[in-house]
Amino acid sequence: MTISNFFKIMALLLLASLLGCASSAERQEALDKKNKRAETHVMLGANYLQRGQLDVAKEELEKALAESPDNSQANNIMAVLQWRLKNFEQTERLFRRSLSSDPKNSSAHHNYGAFLCEQGKLDEGVQHFDIAVKDQLYPYAAEVYLNAGVCLMKKPAPKAAENYLREALRINPRLPGALYQMAKLSFDAGQSLSARAFIERYFQVGPDSPESLLLAVKTERALKNKNAEASYALRLRNKFPDSPEAGQVATKTGLKKK
Repeated sequence: MTISNFFKIMALLLLASLLGCASSAERQEALDKKNKRAETHVMLGANYLQRGQLDVAKEELEKALAESPDNSQANNIMAVLQWRLKNFEQTERLFRRSLSSDPKNSSAHHNYGAFLCEQGKLDEGVQHFDIAVKDQLYPYAAEVYLNAGVCLMKKPAPKAAENYLREALRINPRLPGALYQMAKLSFDAGQSLSARAFIERYFQVGPDSPESLLLAVKTERALKNKNAEASYALRLRNKFPDSPEAGQVATKTGLKKK
């Protein structure tokens, strides 16, 4: 091979290499654009889902998955949507796909754990909650602990549930759901004073509900505080007159619904 031919071959190889780099760069740029479009559709889908606009949310998430079928967050949010629609087989498949794409997706672990608990797969659900809270950057750790506690209350495993609920309150002492569940757990354990303390804290930060007001009535009845019992009963009857809980109060306290 002459020196001239050698340089010609090297020039061709270099050109081929440069073309390959350009082609690779173009492919990466195209992929980046698809991923950005997918992320935009995911954000829109999540916002519509939060507003309860399920049809529009589904359209946006389908667009996201068309751009990026393995997008972990797109599969995660679509799973939540299918869960809302009670398409449980699709929900399961989508959560698994989300976590297959990104095993560290804490949001997917959190949502999948909640889904599994609802389906009665309590231990498996708690395992996913435990993975989610290992992520120190995940902003919803208190809610994860709350959900794990509720899951274990269904088992029932009250002591383990209490540990998770107390951890939720350590992170966020004003988390309404955790305060209510601790009040319920305390009442069920016969710890009426503790139940009162938690339900009073709940009413400082959470909305009145038939369930919370009935628990307050039962707690004050257990503590033989008739004035407080009657006050909560009246509040329940006035705010939620047609609820089953108001019916229970009317029967057991002698108050009658209007």
